Amino acid sequence: MTYFDSAVLVKAYCLEATTPQALSLIRQANPPLLFTPLHAIEIRNALRLKRYRRELTGFQLSGALACIRDDINRGFLQVPDLDFRAAFDRAEILSAAYTAVTGARSLDILHVAAAQLCGSKQFVSFDRRQRSLARKSGLRILPRSIPKPV
Repeated sequence: MTYFDSAVLVKAYCLEATTPQALSLIRQANPPLLFTPLHAIEIRNALRLKRYRRELTGFQLSGALACIRDDINRGFLQVPDLDFRAAFDRAEILSAAYTAVTGARSLDILHVAAAQLCGSKQFVSFDRRQRSLARKSGLRILPRSIPKPV
């Protein structure tokens, strides 16, 4: 199963410069896509921040949140049984091993740890530091290069 970083999945629910690239990668993945509680809070909060910054209307925000609910209900997004204690423990191991050389941030590390605990072999991210961490931890990185905005 391919693990998508939250920032990539956000692009499926609102238009951003790299939405076409994100949607292409999502189409290539075999559903269901993993949707951890970490994804849930990050994606929903990112959409609410877009509303705060007036990048989305209230109607667009409501629609995007409804789409996420629908994707969970129809099984396109699957909520795995993730042991968060184990995820934090794994994240600490990754941090100790790689943060000094990758500059990865805490949430990026938690996503890589979650991907590993969920049994993912591939990791999708557009973030250079997170990609480096995921690669060093043994995950295959997609896409091969960070997309440029269209």
